[in-house]
Amino acid sequence: MLSKGDFHIHSNASDGKYSPTEIVVLSKINIIDVISITDHNTTDGITEAIEAGRNYGVSVVPAIELSTKFNNESVHLLGYFKNCFYQVDTFQEILKLIKSHKYKEIRKILENYINLEHKEGKLSVIEGINLLKCFGASVVLAHPMHISNKNIHQVLSFPFDGIEAKYSNTDFKTSLYFMHIALSKFSFYTAGSDFHSINNKNSKHSFLGTVYLNNSEIEHFLKNSGAMLLN
Repeated sequence: MLSKGDFHIHSNASDGKYSPTEIVVLSKINIIDVISITDHNTTDGITEAIEAGRNYGVSVVPAIELSTKFNNESVHLLGYFKNCFYQVDTFQEILKLIKSHKYKEIRKILENYINLEHKEGKLSVIEGINLLKCFGASVVLAHPMHISNKNIHQVLSFPFDGIEAKYSNTDFKTSLYFMHIALSKFSFYTAGSDFHSINNKNSKHSFLGTVYLNNSEIEHFLKNSGAMLLN
């Protein structure tokens, strides 16, 4: 029975300090039995995390954090994969192009898969949602409490599957507000520390497992997201 899950963690495959194996070991030490490594615009750390998870008895939900834009504001999407489609060459090529900021080339590929807004620059929120869903992910709005008041209501009108309602250094009242939205408007909510490093000085991030889903919340998330649980 899974009892503690942190579903927003960064490894050194993007801007975190530690390898996926080191994160799994830290999770085991801190009695976290299910995690997602959600590196920015890459899935490179997933395979190592799964292997380490099996060695140390920590379950892993394959995931990613995708960068998008809305009204010139950064909006991050968390994708929790329901299958292995994230491994296909087309998706991996798109991720490499995102890191290289080659958005014209990205849209040329995507026009065969999703509806595009044909804008310049970074993918829009709806393009990001459609991209992740096309390649087998359940899509969550990351840290909504950090989106500006002028944009948050419009952003919440997009077809997310869930919201990251419990987030690093967020007070209970705010979390409760987004939990209510998640359960009334979408299908589930998630929790994440946004862990990057033990010595992290960024006030938006916290230590591994500081923010988490408990047993019943994990069960609800997995059931309603359809996300793969690998152990």
